[in-house]
Amino acid sequence: MAQIFRTAAGLIALVLLAQAGAQSPAKPPTIEERVVALEKRVASIDTRVGVRDNLAGAAGADAALAGRVANLEHTLDRLGTDLQRIERQADNAARDANQALRDAMTAQQIARDAQMRAR
Repeated sequence: MAQIFRTAAGLIALVLLAQAGAQSPAKPPTIEERVVALEKRVASIDTRVGVRDNLAGAAGADAALAGRVANLEHTLDRLGTDLQRIERQADNAARDANQALRDAMTAQQIARDAQMRAR
C-alpha cells in the first residue's frame, strides 16, 4: 500500500514537472514585437537610403533598397513559419501535459481503490 502511494506521488510529481517544463520561463519576443523591430529596421534603412540618395543619386540606391525589401520579405516569411512551428510545439506540450495529468489522476484513483480494498 505504501508503494502505491509512493507511485502515485511520483506520478503527480512527474505531471507537475511536465507542466512546468511545458511553460517556458524566458519568453521569446512575440510576433508583434518582432514586427515592430523589423519596422524600426525598415525606418532606419529608409533614412540611410535617403542620405545615400542625396549623396550619390538614386540609381544604385534603388537596387540596394529592392534587395533589402526582398530580404525583409524573406525574414517576415521565416517569422511566419517560426510562429506556426512554435504554435504546434505549444499545442503538443499542452496535450502532453494534459495526458500526464490524466495518467496521474488515474494512478491516484487506483491508489485510493487499493487503499479502500486494503482496509
